[in-house]
Amino acid sequence: MISNFEFFLPTQIRFGRGVVKEIGEEIKSRGFKKPMLVTDEGIVKIGMADQIKGHIEEAGFQCTLFDGIVPNPRDYDCDKGAKIAEEAGADVLIALGGGSAMDTAKAMATVMTNGKTAREWIDVELDVQSAPVICIPTTCGTGSEVTFNAVINNTETHLKGNIFDPKCAPVLALVDPDMIDGLPGSLISSTGIDALTHAVEAYVSTVATPVTDAISIYAVKLIGDNIIKAANDRDKDAMEEVMLASMLAGIAFGNADTAAVHCIAECFGGFYDIPHGVTNAIFLADVSEYSISGNPGKYADVAKALGVDDSGKTDEEVAMEGIAVIKGLCRELGIPKLSSFEAIDPKDFQYLAQASSEHVCNPSNPVEFTKEQYMEIFDRVYNAD
Repeated sequence: MISNFEFFLPTQIRFGRGVVKEIGEEIKSRGFKKPMLVTDEGIVKIGMADQIKGHIEEAGFQCTLFDGIVPNPRDYDCDKGAKIAEEAGADVLIALGGGSAMDTAKAMATVMTNGKTAREWIDVELDVQSAPVICIPTTCGTGSEVTFNAVINNTETHLKGNIFDPKCAPVLALVDPDMIDGLPGSLISSTGIDALTHAVEAYVSTVATPVTDAISIYAVKLIGDNIIKAANDRDKDAMEEVMLASMLAGIAFGNADTAAVHCIAECFGGFYDIPHGVTNAIFLADVSEYSISGNPGKYADVAKALGVDDSGKTDEEVAMEGIAVIKGLCRELGIPKLSSFEAIDPKDFQYLAQASSEHVCNPSNPVEFTKEQYMEIFDRVYNAD
């Protein structure tokens, strides 16, 4: 029997090479007057910001620029950006970049119409619709262009928190593979495994639905088939497939939640300021192994989507072979070891294990981990060969 479920996707999606050239017309068709481009200095330096500004200005708009995006955005960064946008009279934010740019823009948009500070909207239902946001992703991992949450660093707890409400969903996502043609292989690797984490966790989530299952397992297959060619061979078709998979995984986890890997990544990312995608990649295999007992059938499905032959094997055996495939992908892609980050101190693990066990996504994991189980995982991953 199929349980009752809901599925929600308020964001219009346009996917394909060259779709960013339509940004000006998209702004015009929605009746916006004062666009602000929200991005980071790196995007400005490589000329991509000027490219998008040019497309906007060709449609007759004057576009202001906010290039204050930082990795792992802090709550006060979002407040600062919101104030600048309000002073500029911006009525639509164009987020150009990776997850940090898109999440910052969504948090800025929340503060612009709901008031207060970004931190005060973490895990709280919004009062009113956020200001409009249009997302143009420049990586192939976060899926933030199609989700209605913004992950920001809570500077009070030094952990990441979520502004989570359909009222902060982007109105439009322009997903253009041309935007990642120059992306370094190392970033394709980390963001691609980030997308794989989103897809796997959406599929095994305790609140998954038939719709999210169909989307997420297809995303797993796309990434498994293409990530090595995309990152190591710079194959454009493979890069396109991984970008599509990232978007699909975002749609899936936006409706089905993430799970224990994200409990860890958001705690470690907030505490140590290390890249979110890399942290997900480091922990995905081990967390999945610890979680198999909660839903061996679904982990076996993940393994099969990654190319594992299930002939004559139990679900548990197939699932374990899938874990080996994930570990092999991470090795081939050069994902670093947790111990390679100088900031990591095992003395902090007790605090981070407690925070992970209390994270809002923990109940969505097939096995709801205790603090002690998180400690086991941390120690195992930190001491891995």
